[in-house]
Amino acid sequence: MLPKKDRLAKKEIEAIKSRNLPVIQGQYFGLIFQPVEGEQKFGLIVSARVAKKAVSRNRVKRRLFWAIKKTCPTKEGWFLFLAKKASLEGTVEDFSKELLFFEKKI
Repeated sequence: MLPKKDRLAKKEIEAIKSRNLPVIQGQYFGLIFQPVEGEQKFGLIVSARVAKKAVSRNRVKRRLFWAIKKTCPTKEGWFLFLAKKASLEGTVEDFSKELLFFEKKI
């Protein structure tokens, strides 16, 4: 799990969602990126539509946060990931590759 200072709060997530920013689509996640100078925070939404059981949703969150620690993106801003059904089958290595893909697209 990421430290609390590196995670988006609920109010910050709502602020990102209300701004209608473009969503960058990947294989496992959609990414909404908002540039914020001097900050780098991450959030993840795994809907109950993606995984019915909380155990599965939490597994996806852990894998993504491990991948974030492993790759450590260089851009500053708020990153909000929207999980897709395919993320249930993804591994940390798959998520790391997707993070590198997102970094090129931003």
